[in-house]
Amino acid sequence: MKQPPTIEPAPSPGPGYDPMDRIVQDLQNIESFVLRLEDNPDDLDYLKTHLSPILGLRRTIAQQIDQLEGSPYSYPPARLILLKKENEKIFSYLEGLVGEMQAGNLIEFKKFVNACGKALSDFDDLLTP
Repeated sequence: MKQPPTIEPAPSPGPGYDPMDRIVQDLQNIESFVLRLEDNPDDLDYLKTHLSPILGLRRTIAQQIDQLEGSPYSYPPARLILLKKENEKIFSYLEGLVGEMQAGNLIEFKKFVNACGKALSDFDDLLTP
């Protein structure tokens, strides 16, 4: 099972910096986290260890979305707003998933896992033109 990479602070913009790469990396971290929880819904130690850094990606992704307004992406403001809404949706489902996991409600947990997966897919579709 792939473990999520260590969450690192966002690199400073400079030559060769690409906010799109950072967003994709963060989405992969979230997806890996969700898949690990889906496979091991009783592993509260894993949840406790990785939850805080994963939740911190909400703000990091929002900051990276803002940088897509500039060159070379030049995303229009309406698209940036949609991306931010999708980012919030991902984390809303993630929070629901965690709550149901901690409560031991596996049926609702699975629903949130599926919803989170769909939200990640929708975000990716919107991210890439």
